[in-house]
Amino acid sequence: AYDCLDASVSCLYGPGANTHRTPYGGRNFEYYSEDGFLAGEIGYAEINGILSKGVDVVMKHFALNDSEQERLGQAAWITEQAAREIYLKAFQKALEENEGLGGVMTAYTRWGTTWSGMHQGLMTGILRGEWGFDGMVTTDWWTHGLHYKEIAAGNDIKMPTGNPEHTLQMILEGKLDPECVRTSARRLMEAILRLD
Repeated sequence: AYDCLDASVSCLYGPGANTHRTPYGGRNFEYYSEDGFLAGEIGYAEINGILSKGVDVVMKHFALNDSEQERLGQAAWITEQAAREIYLKAFQKALEENEGLGGVMTAYTRWGTTWSGMHQGLMTGILRGEWGFDGMVTTDWWTHGLHYKEIAAGNDIKMPTGNPEHTLQMILEGKLDPECVRTSARRLMEAILRLD
């Protein structure tokens, strides 16, 4: 938080809350542990500390990021029970209990054959539905997901840039509900206003 304040940066893309699925994980140095409960407790405390200094937080990488090499093509095959009991647990406490948490960054990982940021069950079902998270969600840098499907799933921003012309075309073709775009815009504006 102090580094952000010194650099006049109002939002931290972190902390990382993924679980160590392999000792070769390229981000293990920034993730907490192989224990979902312990990682959730540590992450919750760290986020509270960062927020208390007036710096916003965007937790990452939601979820199952465990490789840096070929991240855009990685597919995680996992049961729902294992995902909930181990890999999502580190995110759950912070996202359910931290008031004012600004956002979440999705992972490049696919859940089976569906990319995380377009996965309705993960984004809308668990994150926004069960956990009640109403903050901003951004993709990681240069994803290959279709932006209109990301918006429909509950993702708000495509880094570094979306495709507004294509998104508008999908609305006109009836493939994207305009209410999803309005909701994304509201969440984004609330995140920006919180930073001022």
